Amino acid sequence: MKNFFKSTKFKVIICVLTALLCGMLIAAFTSTSESPVTSIAGVIYKPFQKAAAYIVEKTQDWQGSFVSSSEYKEQVKELESDILEYNEKLVDYERTKQKLESYEAMLGVKNENPDYELVSASVISKNTADAYDSVTLDKGSTSGIEVNDPVVYGENVIGIVKEVGLATCVVKTVLDPSVNISVYEIKSRESGYSNTTASLSYEGLCRMSGLSKETSVAAGGIVCTSGLGGNFPRDLVVGTVTVLKSEETDMSVYAVIEPAVDVRAVNDVFVITDFISDVES
Repeated sequence: MKNFFKSTKFKVIICVLTALLCGMLIAAFTSTSESPVTSIAGVIYKPFQKAAAYIVEKTQDWQGSFVSSSEYKEQVKELESDILEYNEKLVDYERTKQKLESYEAMLGVKNENPDYELVSASVISKNTADAYDSVTLDKGSTSGIEVNDPVVYGENVIGIVKEVGLATCVVKTVLDPSVNISVYEIKSRESGYSNTTASLSYEGLCRMSGLSKETSVAAGGIVCTSGLGGNFPRDLVVGTVTVLKSEETDMSVYAVIEPAVDVRAVNDVFVITDFISDVES
């Protein structure tokens, strides 16, 4: 029995009885109609009521957040749609800008050469199967384009038409070894012809061949079409001399040329379908 009075159970009973006694005393001195037991129970359960109310409130907030998340997803979809539309407009803007730059580059050439008959064209594909980067344009024989018509960007040579369909044509650029153009260097006035090799083409370069070892052509010289042969009008720019090198097969030298424009990057060009030649073939 002595151990019972020292036990935890006994202490708990004493605490409960004390709480009940306090409740009865409080009820005796107040005007509330609640019984002491009810008052005590209210005191005991009040923290649990607050906890339950807090849980319900947070649950409602979570449901509200769930709805807001759905609305947020809809807003994201709308923004993605707007971004896609703006990107399309930006592409159209850049495309129009490139075309205008192409026309602007050609305007001065046309003013100086009113005899040029020109057809504007755009690159619709780059022929990846071709090691020398030929391209297909969106204009063909119905636009008056023929084989061997020169292709230019402003006053700069891109290449020459090699195949023609009704609505398309294939252009081989100055980076193709099969393209040979009669040229001259404007300072020395020395003549030769432009062509290239596989290794030079890979580097985006071509060359002016047929120069003697005593040539006056030097780095920095501008190489232009001479008009000989009749395929190209005179004074279109092929490119700039970067260095002179000796031929391995004979005593001549050649000038390595960096093309005036990056023929692999141009998207809008002009095809010269007719011109008046002032040079005898």
